[in-house]
Amino acid sequence: MDNFNLAVNTHVDPRRVQPVDVGADRHLLVDDFFLAMGRGHEQYPRGIAWTLGTVDKHDAPLFEGQPPWEEGSAWLTVLKDDGRYRMWYNSYHPKARSGLFLSYAESGDGLEFTRRELGLVEVAGSARNNVVFDGGLAGVSPESGNVFIDPNALDGERYKLIYTDWWGPEIAELPFTHNVGMLRGAASPDGLRWTRYYDNFLGKYCDSQNSACWDHTLGRYVAYHRATAEHAALQAGSVSIRGERRGRAVGRLESVDYRNWESTGIALAADFHDTLDTDIYNSAYARYPYSPNLHFMFPSFYRHYEGTFEVQVCTSRDNRTWFRANRDTFIPLGAPGNFDCFIVSVAPGFVAVDDDTLALYYRSGDGPHGGSKPIELDYAPRSRVSRVTFKRDRIVGIEAGAEGGRFITRPLSFSGTRLLVNLEALGPEAELTAQLVSVDSGEPIDGHAFDDCRPVRADALDGAVRWGGRDRLPADLAGRPVQLHVRLRAARLYAFQFAA
Repeated sequence: MDNFNLAVNTHVDPRRVQPVDVGADRHLLVDDFFLAMGRGHEQYPRGIAWTLGTVDKHDAPLFEGQPPWEEGSAWLTVLKDDGRYRMWYNSYHPKARSGLFLSYAESGDGLEFTRRELGLVEVAGSARNNVVFDGGLAGVSPESGNVFIDPNALDGERYKLIYTDWWGPEIAELPFTHNVGMLRGAASPDGLRWTRYYDNFLGKYCDSQNSACWDHTLGRYVAYHRATAEHAALQAGSVSIRGERRGRAVGRLESVDYRNWESTGIALAADFHDTLDTDIYNSAYARYPYSPNLHFMFPSFYRHYEGTFEVQVCTSRDNRTWFRANRDTFIPLGAPGNFDCFIVSVAPGFVAVDDDTLALYYRSGDGPHGGSKPIELDYAPRSRVSRVTFKRDRIVGIEAGAEGGRFITRPLSFSGTRLLVNLEALGPEAELTAQLVSVDSGEPIDGHAFDDCRPVRADALDGAVRWGGRDRLPADLAGRPVQLHVRLRAARLYAFQFAA
C-alpha cells in the first residue's frame, strides 16, 4: 500500500475570528473574560492570580443618629448630584410610631453632612425635620433600599426609590413573618418630594438594603433583593428530597416600566466554600462609571457564629451572571472596639470624589449581628456611617509575584492610537512588558514584540506602553484583530485601554 504524506493546514481562517471590539474604552481585568488559552505553552496563562486592591479607610464615623431627634440611622444612599453629596438614610425616631422614615442630608465635601429642615413630613406632631418619606399610601415603616437617578424617567420621576414596607398598620399586632410585607417603589422630581407607586413589586418583606437601577444596555430596570437559597436538594428518578435552607441570598428582578416586575431567580448565593454558617446579607450593587458594561456587588457575607459582616467583591459583565474571582475581604473590619469592628455593609453605588478617586460609603456596627455566639461588650453598640476611597479601577486585578507570570488576551480590535495600563507596583522588581500578536499568524507583529517593548515599572493609573521608544501605534493596526500578550512581575494589572 502506498504511503501518503498527509499535510495538515493549521492556518487560522481570519473569517472565523470574532474579535472583541474594545474601541478606545478602558477595560478592567476583573475576571477571565479577556483571557485566552493561547497557542503553545508560551501563551498559556501562567503564574497569575486575581487579587484585590487596597482601600483607604476614613477610620472614623462621618454620620450617625442625632439624639434626641433620632435614635439611630440605618441603610443609606449617597449620590454626587449637581456638585453636592446627597445622602438619603433610614432614621429611627422616638415619640413617634415604631419603625423607620427616609431622611435626607447633604455635604459639600462628602465628609461633613448637614441635616436640612425641610418641612415635608410630619413626625410626632411637627414637620420641622429632615424626613422626606414616610411610606406614602398605606405606609407603615419604609425600610430603605437605594435612591438612584433614572435617565429613562418619565417627567417628574427623575429620582427612583426601592424600599420594603409592612402591609398595613395592623402589623404591630402580628408575629414576625415574611408574608406580611411588600417590596415597593417611589419616584420624585427632586429627591425630596416622593410619591409611592401604587403597584407592589414583590409580595413579601425583603429586609436589609435592596437596590435597583436602570440598565441602558438591557433596556430594563433591574432590582436585587433579599431572597433565600437552599442546598442539598436531590431529584434523581423516583428520589425527591427537599433542600435545606441555605440562608440569605440575593434575588433578582427585571422590569420595563418600574412597576411590573418578573423574577429571574437567585443571582448570588453563598456556597460550600463559604461554609454553611455564612450567607449573604445585602447586594450593594454598583455599576462601574468608567468602563462599559461592568457591574459590581459588594455584598456583606454574614458569618453567623462570629456575628460579623465581611465585604467581598463580585463582578458581572451583563448585570445577570455574577462571578467571584477572589473571596478575600475587600474592606477590612476595624480593630476590636472600633466603630466598624463587627459590621461593614456597603451602600449601593460608586461615588466619584475626583477624576481618579472613587468612594464607597458604608453602614458600620461595633456589635455582633443578632443570633451569633454570646459576646459580652463593655459598651452599647451603635450604627454609624463612614466611607473608604480607592484609586479608579483598583478593585480587582491580575497579579504576578516576583517569579513572574503571563497571559494572552482573546482576539481584540481597537480604535485608539496608544496602549495605556493601570499598573500597581508591588515591589522594587515590578515590571510589565507586552507584545501585539497577529491573529492570522500567531506571531508578534513586527516592531511590537517583547524585545521591542520598553518595560513599564512605575506605579501608574495610565502608564504608556512603548515599543521602540514610540507610544503611538501604527494606524493600520486599528480595527485589525490582534492579541495582547503580557508578561508581569511583582505587580498587579487592573485595566488596559487603547486610548485615542
